[in-house]
Amino acid sequence: MRLKLAIYILIAVFLNSANASEVVLKSGPEQVELIELYTSEGCSSCPPADRWLSRLKQSSQLWKDYVPVAFHVGYWDYIGWKDRFAKNEYTQRQRRYSAEFGENTVYTPGVRLNGLEWRSWRRVGLNIPDTGSDQSPGILKLKISDAGQFTASFEPSQTDTKVSSAQLTLVLLGQSLSSEVTRGENRGRKLNHDFVALANTTLSKQHNNQQILWSGQLPRTDINADEYAVAAWVSYDGRQSPIQTVGGMIPTSLIKN
Repeated sequence: MRLKLAIYILIAVFLNSANASEVVLKSGPEQVELIELYTSEGCSSCPPADRWLSRLKQSSQLWKDYVPVAFHVGYWDYIGWKDRFAKNEYTQRQRRYSAEFGENTVYTPGVRLNGLEWRSWRRVGLNIPDTGSDQSPGILKLKISDAGQFTASFEPSQTDTKVSSAQLTLVLLGQSLSSEVTRGENRGRKLNHDFVALANTTLSKQHNNQQILWSGQLPRTDINADEYAVAAWVSYDGRQSPIQTVGGMIPTSLIKN
C-alpha cells in the first residue's frame, strides 16, 4: 500500500512539473493595443525612447491594456556601431508601414500605436491613450507548452469577411538586456533595453467553426536574456496593423531547453 502511494505521489509530481511551464495568455474582447518602437543602438536620440519603453514595466496596464515591442532597425549601422538586435525584416516592417500610410520617410525613434504613427508618446508618460476603447474585435488566446509548442485561436466578436486573410505574428521578446557601445553616436554609453524583438514568426490562419487557429514552435534566438516575454497579434488583408493583441512573460525554460 505504501509502495502504491509512493508511486502515485511520484506520478503526480511528474505531471505537475511537466505542466509547470505551460503558459496561457488571453485577451478580453476589447482591443489590446500594440505599441511598436523602432529604435537603434546607433541612433543618439534613441536612448530616451528606450528608457520610456522600459518604464512601461511599472504600469498596471502592461499586458492587460497594451503590449510593447521594440524593433531594432539596421539603417544606422553604417555610422560605426552594428546593433546586435537589428534585423533587416524589422527595417522592412517599418518601411511597409510608411508605404501603407503614404508617409514620406522612416526615422528613429519612431513609435506606432495600433499601427498608426504616434509622435506624442513623449508627453504621455505611462498613461497610454485608449484608442481601442470603442472596439471589441474579439478574443485572442495563446497557449505555450513546456516544449515551446504554441497554439493560438482568435474568435471574432462578429462575422467579418476579412478573416479569410487573417494571419498571426508572434514575437519573442528579451527583457533586461544591455550593450556597452564602443563606436558610433552612442560611443562610451551603456544602453539598456526591454521588450526587444529577438525572433518572430508569421502564420496563415486555419478555420475551425467560429474560431481561427494557428499552431507552431516558438522562434529561437541566440541572444541570452534574464527574462523573456512574447507578443502576438492578428492582422487582416496582408496589412501589419493589429486587430487584436496579446502578450506576457514566459519562463526562461521555454527558451533555454
